[in-house]
Amino acid sequence: MNIGVDIKHLNGGQAGIRRYIKRVLEELQRIDSENQYCLFEPRPSNYAPPNPAWKKISHNSKLPGTVWMQTALPGLMKKHNIDIFWAPQQIAPVFGLPGKVSLVTTIHDFTFLHYPKTCRPTDLLIKKLLTASTVEKSAALIPVSDHIKKELLDFYPRAGAASKIVRTVYNGVDGWDTWARQEPRENFLFFPGSLEPRKNLSRLIKALEIVNENGTDINLRICGPQGWKNSNFYRQVELSPVRDKIKHLGFLSDNELKEQYLKCKAVIFPSIYEGFGLPVLEALTLNTPVLTSKGTAMEEIAGESAVYFDPYNVNSIAETIINFSKSEPVLINRERLKKYTWEQSAKDLLAVFKECAASHTMYRNQFSPPVQTGRTPPSSS
Repeated sequence: MNIGVDIKHLNGGQAGIRRYIKRVLEELQRIDSENQYCLFEPRPSNYAPPNPAWKKISHNSKLPGTVWMQTALPGLMKKHNIDIFWAPQQIAPVFGLPGKVSLVTTIHDFTFLHYPKTCRPTDLLIKKLLTASTVEKSAALIPVSDHIKKELLDFYPRAGAASKIVRTVYNGVDGWDTWARQEPRENFLFFPGSLEPRKNLSRLIKALEIVNENGTDINLRICGPQGWKNSNFYRQVELSPVRDKIKHLGFLSDNELKEQYLKCKAVIFPSIYEGFGLPVLEALTLNTPVLTSKGTAMEEIAGESAVYFDPYNVNSIAETIINFSKSEPVLINRERLKKYTWEQSAKDLLAVFKECAASHTMYRNQFSPPVQTGRTPPSSS
């Protein structure tokens, strides 16, 4: 098979999706020596495939990434004889797609439908315009959790058609358990993630104020990219009576991130909505306690290994922090975590590629006219 991949998100875009694409590509290059891969991007990036047999096709286009995907990319697929095309960031090229190409699309979340006001305007417009067509055109849809799979089938019932493959392929986590160590943890909660509205940091700050009024002394460290629509959050922190207990670390390298996971008293992840919740999994892998939102994908991923609160209720968040500070941490189910590896993610995705190729070949054989040999068919008498 010739497998194409859209890698434009490696040159910018959301940090979580960048990590997802990069790690799955690394594992595919390690486990798949049978197929050929072409990595497509509208402009040159600094990503270099570790496998020299893989080709990176940089187009030097001045078009915005989504416009390039819908206009130039289908022609590049045809030129490079692509059989399977993986769209890892939820939007696929749906106009002018070569007939022989089977689309495989990863579905991360439906924030644009649940919480449109929390989205960047351009992202919201793109998702609204292209998600339905992407679902319709895709031969396989890959939700990153069963939570998202259910939402996919609820929002787009035709995704459940017999002709489509819909299969959950979980994200993975790096082998960070080798970093685990037994040292006294410091007196701070740690939030890793971008500063954007659905991360629910405003309620977290209010909860921290209640915790402080209650006499429980604990600090908060935040790390991650600047995000968007966060001016109110910065203003809230500046005016908060607990502002001296809050520290924003900015963007951290992987090693720096690991250190914070290992030092903190617990990771607190109050997001109102996630497709997967990778920071929760990363923390649990390092034996770090997790306090997070109930009724979300995080509950599916962490199971009984985390402590849950109502993300819409400031008092619930505060009470959970206070109770946690007075009690022993929840025991983490190490066996549960074993299924979340990037190697398994890549293996599951590769299995979908192969299934798509087999289904497409069967479909073409079924509906292709018989080959004319020039011979007269034998009489049926």
